[in-house]
Amino acid sequence: MPLDILFRECYYIHIGEGDQQRPIPVIDDCCYDLVFFKEAAGTFYYGSEVQEVPINSKVFTIHQVRPPYKIKAKDSLTFFTIKLQPWANAHFFSSLHGSGVVDINGLNDQWGGFYQQVFELDNTDDQFALAERFMEEMQFSLTPSMELVREICEYVYKNEGKVTVNQLSEHFNRSRQYLGKVFKKEVMYPLKKFIITVRILDLVKYKSKNPDVSLTQLSYDYGYFDQPHFINDFKKVCGVKPLQFFNNLPEFMLRHQ
Repeated sequence: MPLDILFRECYYIHIGEGDQQRPIPVIDDCCYDLVFFKEAAGTFYYGSEVQEVPINSKVFTIHQVRPPYKIKAKDSLTFFTIKLQPWANAHFFSSLHGSGVVDINGLNDQWGGFYQQVFELDNTDDQFALAERFMEEMQFSLTPSMELVREICEYVYKNEGKVTVNQLSEHFNRSRQYLGKVFKKEVMYPLKKFIITVRILDLVKYKSKNPDVSLTQLSYDYGYFDQPHFINDFKKVCGVKPLQFFNNLPEFMLRHQ
């Protein structure tokens, strides 16, 4: 089974003590992350009223919080992160309790072992090779409902989020209620939220590559025919209005281009 059936990507980030220390924006793309945090010392900020919680976990994920999100290191910050495909979310994290930054080190003995090994390596090529072996060990066969949700997600990705639940119902010949139920079970997000998220993130990526395109034109291109609807959806995903976001385009978002 190819690794990308279950895992979307992995990446390594290091910000040294001498580097400019400013919060790193986090965009919720409806894909859960296994975050291995070398220093296990930082702060997570979330919500429009800016709640903050300490991050003292070596291995964590972010669960059920409202954007915008930011992470700030205490001193240096070193992350190795493995991002799941959305249809694999529930397989790994359906038992999560609480919200915010959730320590997951005790959920799987392999995760603590990977944490110990990955930060002993100095070469990023070696780290990614270790991650590939680690992900191969975690592979499993998809259930029929996961296969269906995978097809739904891939259809939404292919269409850049420019689809409706009704269109999905017609395409997959299943009721809206059934699709919504099975999707929420496997992805742990509502189907409509996933569609909006894919659409907005695709729009953000397009705008970051084509800065001269106006937001008005872009919103029309992505199926919005009134600005309040577009701004509302954008805030649901990114936590701020479009102008505020693009006037200070997060450097962390650039890796998604």
